[in-house]
Amino acid sequence: MTESNTASLNEMETFHQDLSMLCHRLGEVVPGRVMAPSMRFEKVNDTDSFLRFSEQYIRYVLSPIELPAIVAASEFASRNALHELYLLDKQLGSEPHIKMFEKASLTLGRNQLRKLRGMRDVRLLSRYRSSVLEGNAHGWHMLVYGIVLHLFSIPIRQGLAKYQTQVLLGFAQSACQSLQWSQSEWSKVECVIQKMPLPSLESLSPRSQPESPQLTIV
Repeated sequence: MTESNTASLNEMETFHQDLSMLCHRLGEVVPGRVMAPSMRFEKVNDTDSFLRFSEQYIRYVLSPIELPAIVAASEFASRNALHELYLLDKQLGSEPHIKMFEKASLTLGRNQLRKLRGMRDVRLLSRYRSSVLEGNAHGWHMLVYGIVLHLFSIPIRQGLAKYQTQVLLGFAQSACQSLQWSQSEWSKVECVIQKMPLPSLESLSPRSQPESPQLTIV
């Protein structure tokens, strides 16, 4: 393995660790909270309700919002499509489903952009980072992650699978700590999360996104 590849893997591992820690903190407030006027997540009080919450999160946030944003950002980076990246950055800013995550998402995204500041020769990354620092773009962590997948030549499906797993494990770690799960309970949840299927890439296109649910989940 070359020094460059090793550095790339280290950057991705750091990102995944930060992502897991982010979701650990979010896990203290997300389950049971209103994410949009028509949607409420499962109240988590044991392993079974946590797994139902995970399925809901995949259905209403990961699949329709986060994963497609990652795919789009990676594709924009491959084409150096900065204008389209700006438009998606702005669109996410008006997405009510992720409003609760805004502060944490922007903190993570901007931290990662700072860590990548040495890659000044990558035009799209450099200009996007400058726009974020100047307050002209948000710097969502999903978009930064998508750009990084392209820059480090990581297969998109592999990157999405790792992202989904880290997000759900981060929430699980928070639930495990607050509910004091036993080792067997944690192992059960971890095993199920590791086996949760990733949505097909075709289903992650904007045209195939499900509408926000009209019934409240309680």
